[in-house]
Amino acid sequence: MSERFSVWIWILAAAVLGVTVWFLVSFSGSATAVSPAIPDVPAPPGDTLAVIGGYVLHETDLALIRADEGAIESWTRDQILACAALEAGLENPSVSRFVQARARQLYLRDLMTDEITLSVPVPTEEEIIVFMYSDPELYLIERHYFQIIAADSAMADSIHTRLGWGQNFQVTAQNISTGQKAGIGGDLGFATGAEMLANGLPEHIARLDGLSPVVPSSLGWHIFKVSETRDIQDSLRAVESAGQLLYRQRVEAAMDSVIQATSDRLSTEVI
Repeated sequence: MSERFSVWIWILAAAVLGVTVWFLVSFSGSATAVSPAIPDVPAPPGDTLAVIGGYVLHETDLALIRADEGAIESWTRDQILACAALEAGLENPSVSRFVQARARQLYLRDLMTDEITLSVPVPTEEEIIVFMYSDPELYLIERHYFQIIAADSAMADSIHTRLGWGQNFQVTAQNISTGQKAGIGGDLGFATGAEMLANGLPEHIARLDGLSPVVPSSLGWHIFKVSETRDIQDSLRAVESAGQLLYRQRVEAAMDSVIQATSDRLSTEVI
């Protein structure tokens, strides 16, 4: 065999290998976006806490998530049930892959969220005061709130209609609390707009004057009424709630900034 022929054989072999690698990479990437591989780190000797059907729970794994000793029993029971599901042929591999990817996504999201939150400076008292004076109606006035929470939207709409006709709010709230198990009502006392916003209520409730529309939440359907307003009496509480709100706004702004900057660097497409 001549030297030139040997060179051509090596070139052909390299080309075939390159095409094969390209095909495998292209095929695997066409189905889903592949996350960077997570290397397996061998556990140190004597680290095993439980072995179920070939699946191993390591002490170092529990230490990473700061789990207590009860986690061993929970993991063992859960793994036995997982093995039973495999034996019964219940697993959907596509769902399993998505669940694993989603779990990692949420873990990484929480890491970034904690990192951003810790990086945002807590506002000073001077900054909070300036923030409060930027919107006196929201932060320097206390409103006297009454509230009714209904168990379903139909009941809330019925109550709201009666209140709109002039039925006394406080009496209605008391009757609902004592006479029906499907709703509760009561006097919330005085609160600033910052306190209402900090509790997840919309801004129109924080600025409420009179009767509110029905407001849905995870707790039920709310109806609010503001009976009177006054200048803030508990300035310490008002400053504290405004400071919490200002800090949360700063964290959300920092989060949005990271999301925007990262999106600009990534190939992002939402269909």
